[in-house]
Amino acid sequence: MILYEGDEIVLHHHKGSSPYTVITFTGLNFENAARDFFMLKNVARIKDIDVIGFATKKPNWFLSDEMQAAIKVMNATIGFGRDRLVFGQSMGGYAAIKFSKQLSADYVMALSPKISIHPDECDIDETYHQYLTHKMTGMSVKMGDVRGKIFVLSDPHDKTDSYHTRLLCNVSPDIIHIPTFHTGHVVYESMAGSKSISSIIDALSSGQSARVQREICVQRRRNPANLRNRLFRAKPRHMKLVARALASDQIDSMKNRIFIFSHIGFILGVIYTASLRGEHELAKRLKRKLVTNLAVSGPEDIQTEALTANNITGPLCLDCHQRIVCYDIENKCLTVEPLTGRGPTMIPVYPDPLNHETDQPACVTLLGEEYRLVQQDGKIGLSPDRRTQAKTIVFVKKGAYYLISNGSELATSLHGGSIVFSTTIENAWERYVVL
Repeated sequence: MILYEGDEIVLHHHKGSSPYTVITFTGLNFENAARDFFMLKNVARIKDIDVIGFATKKPNWFLSDEMQAAIKVMNATIGFGRDRLVFGQSMGGYAAIKFSKQLSADYVMALSPKISIHPDECDIDETYHQYLTHKMTGMSVKMGDVRGKIFVLSDPHDKTDSYHTRLLCNVSPDIIHIPTFHTGHVVYESMAGSKSISSIIDALSSGQSARVQREICVQRRRNPANLRNRLFRAKPRHMKLVARALASDQIDSMKNRIFIFSHIGFILGVIYTASLRGEHELAKRLKRKLVTNLAVSGPEDIQTEALTANNITGPLCLDCHQRIVCYDIENKCLTVEPLTGRGPTMIPVYPDPLNHETDQPACVTLLGEEYRLVQQDGKIGLSPDRRTQAKTIVFVKKGAYYLISNGSELATSLHGGSIVFSTTIENAWERYVVL
């Protein structure tokens, strides 16, 4: 229910049975949902936790004249004698620490907070200048703002968050930093879930640093976001290891593995690189696992698209930008499309599987019948004739990958989503894998 609503600040309350009250602050980009959403809303409902949620209609870092009125309403609602736990991510993390004294906080958990966004007080990306108002002069967290035992969670590999964490830890000896490696800025994502968050909140209510750190570690290990982030980071140097992890049977035991496989571009990038390096069977196994997870475990809209994309007689041809090579039957040309979301006139292209020559004719399947692609007068048409003609589009086998040729020029896959025949020189943009 809404306890208070002004022009900027909205105060929500979910009355729960927990022996403590959690006071939360939303992060940036939730301004339009301020009347309907507050941090930990679903966790409060599912786990019956007493939560007071501060939300803001403006990206103002909660620096509003309405905060005092909202805090007064909050105090009247909670009363005194209950432990107060304060929780926030990013902009909300800043507010959680900044208002901790005014909120009479006992314990605070701030995820990726900033000490300030004012350039006079700290180094800050220029993108934050759009949020600056006159109220933000001198907005930095100061010793006089701080109350309670404060835990700051941030990724040491994130340069911006690591910088602000150091500044915050210099403000008060009561601030304890818990490093959350591989989370990036959105730490909350790596421990999300009602069961995980409620366990961490319970640990926070104890005030025991060792218990809080242990619980965060345990819950993050179980979260697919943590595995996903590690795989993202490992791919450039350990591609084969990443491919094996994604294709393994162990990953099937993860309840929310679709959280990983929904990153289709990343998975296809692993598949492309693995195949390009000669790990063809590993790439094929991972492709099957990707399509299966999208079709069986994905959201309904992705399921439909994945099933449509999987309705292919021949193998898939991938370009260097992790897209599928298709024949555009309407415009009579080659193009590239995402695995899911292909238009109805886009038909996947593949090399003739019955032809074992170095040059294999490019084929498509339409209504159960196979056709070859032939270039005529600058356009590419369909031919039912299985004999290789002068202008037949062919896949040229080059070890682990293919080139696509019209007989005189090679097909280049452009970043914007089209294919052109304009070069005789082979570069990375002309290399395709088929699986």
